[in-house]
Amino acid sequence: MTIAEAVKLGVGMLRAAGIESARIDTYLLLSKVLAKDRAWLMAHPDHEINEDQAQSYMDLTNQRRQRVPLVHLTNKREFYGLNFYIDERVLTPRVETEKMVEYAIAYAPQHSRLLDVGTGSGAIAIAIAKHRPDLEIWATDISKDALTVAQQNADSHKVLLNLAVSSLLDQVSGRFATIVTNLPYLRDDADLMPEVRKEPGVALFGGSDGLELYRDFLKQLEGYLEPKAYVFTECDPWQHEDMTKEARKAGLTPSKTEDYFILGFQQQG
Repeated sequence: MTIAEAVKLGVGMLRAAGIESARIDTYLLLSKVLAKDRAWLMAHPDHEINEDQAQSYMDLTNQRRQRVPLVHLTNKREFYGLNFYIDERVLTPRVETEKMVEYAIAYAPQHSRLLDVGTGSGAIAIAIAKHRPDLEIWATDISKDALTVAQQNADSHKVLLNLAVSSLLDQVSGRFATIVTNLPYLRDDADLMPEVRKEPGVALFGGSDGLELYRDFLKQLEGYLEPKAYVFTECDPWQHEDMTKEARKAGLTPSKTEDYFILGFQQQG
């Protein structure tokens, strides 16, 4: 089987399964099997794939046809210009979250402490650390499995994260000048694509209106913030009004940092 034949076969299989990104998915699966980038694959359509490679490619294509997320098959996701290892233990980082990283890099005071609550793969904390090596960064998650992935990514990018298993803030100590968090904010009855359903539910669902975990988080904040500390959160745009109301109850006022999904707050006083 040549690369051209493999691409044609894979695209046909994935399109028949209703996967709109069939062509790019096919190239990414081939790239994983052959350890070659897409440009090389496209430049060598007549390259022969050996029997073992063909079998691995078909196995991956069949899994993708069953709507296993592509990132769980390639174990690779780019976020804020960095490549991260991702598997079924953690939520796949989304491009909309990159704005949170941008704000944290810009607003965290020099040589201060920053906390990432619900770090998952560690993508947010690591991206910040790569650009702000002056910060002391802590990252927590309720899932030990997620923290294993976060540590793997931190080692890969050669950054130091202080990792801790914690349900929100219950195992956190000290105060922080900046807190970032992308807690689950989907409603329990959210209508999701099959691929999203295969991501860890603990990282997706936030109760009947999606903000239950955020309410608990905001109630716990007292005693963990330095004066004028920043808090950056992510939620759906239609949740912004309710999120802002809950943040005000916790002594936070909206800052000028707001994006489509990202809200920034600052401690009053």
